[in-house]
Amino acid sequence: MRKTFTCPKCANTEILFFPWIADRDDQDSVRPLSIFVRHFDWKDDLESGKLQAYVCSACGYTELYTTDPAKIPMAKIPGAKVLRKK
Repeated sequence: MRKTFTCPKCANTEILFFPWIADRDDQDSVRPLSIFVRHFDWKDDLESGKLQAYVCSACGYTELYTTDPAKIPMAKIPGAKVLRKK
């Protein structure tokens, strides 16, 4: 949907784009949902891989995409791994 603006499920051509997906933190404030957040006591959180959404306005099918996936610090995320087709 990101490139074709066509829903792969129902062929609708009206797609809703959300540049970031919101989440609420402990203080009940809105912030972008991301794949990796590292908390520091003395400065702001480090966020990587903010999520964007493309939503079909007819059937609701949704695709999520991650901004700057190459910048996600995979080694610092417990359980995260790269999968490759053999």
